[in-house]
Amino acid sequence: MKTKLVSILIPTYQRPLTLSRAIDSVLNQTYTNIEVIVVDDNNPNTDERLETEGVMLGYKKNSKVKYIKHEYNKNGSAARNTAFQNSKGEYIMLLDDDDEFLPSKVEAQVNRLEKLDSSWGACYTKYKRLKNGKIDTVCAEKKEGNLYFDELCRNLFIQAGSNLMLRREVFNELGGFDESFQRNQDIEFTVRLLKKYKLAYVDEMGLIYHRHSTKRFFNMDKITNHYLSTFKLQIDELSEVEKVKFYKIINLQLFRYKVLTIRDFKAGYSMVKNEDVSLIDIFKYFTHLGYRRMFKKSYGFNL
Repeated sequence: MKTKLVSILIPTYQRPLTLSRAIDSVLNQTYTNIEVIVVDDNNPNTDERLETEGVMLGYKKNSKVKYIKHEYNKNGSAARNTAFQNSKGEYIMLLDDDDEFLPSKVEAQVNRLEKLDSSWGACYTKYKRLKNGKIDTVCAEKKEGNLYFDELCRNLFIQAGSNLMLRREVFNELGGFDESFQRNQDIEFTVRLLKKYKLAYVDEMGLIYHRHSTKRFFNMDKITNHYLSTFKLQIDELSEVEKVKFYKIINLQLFRYKVLTIRDFKAGYSMVKNEDVSLIDIFKYFTHLGYRRMFKKSYGFNL
């Protein structure tokens, strides 16, 4: 029986040192009918472009690896779309340039989708998150089925940007990634995916997600407002009960960022004062975060 071709899309930007690890993890899969599409999103004539070109020279004779260079830096969404446009696989997988697949990931996900009907558009595996070479978190999500609301709330912890396998026709129907998103690109894409299709869980440790120590901060209010405006129609379609729950979770995420990440306690106090978040919900949410940290498990918040 002929196996179906699987295309793995790898956008790369300013990470030449980890790129070969990601590519090699795909080439070392137990499932061999694969192609790797690497899209270089570095600006030309930069050190990162030159170093990435040097890395890719090592794969020049490998017929399974295709290397494409953007004429200028666009963003990760655009790079994924370029990769898809140059792919041929019946199944599509995503992988960030600093993460890595474990050897049986592709085979396990192909086997899962092959047994499901077309209402199941994608699947994911378990993952472990490493920080400085040590396990920081292990995926504890095992949800499957209709998970649209969970993802709309940004409350489904599956590391979709490196963990999804989709049917080609599903990716094509969705029109790829929204290139206006600078952050939350994978969440935005997965929301649209789960609006139309069910998501399957594969009980296999398939991914190593590498977390980096960074002091980069983002304007989370701006990012969230862009997210809310993009999905205004979908939010308006929610029931009143769902809307209340949705905004509670979104505001708790903002509160967490302000208080725990950027240490802006004044902004956090303002959210409480303005009744954007309640003290009892803060207690529940931070208890949830405490359990996750204590047991090194990653899973969504059940309000």
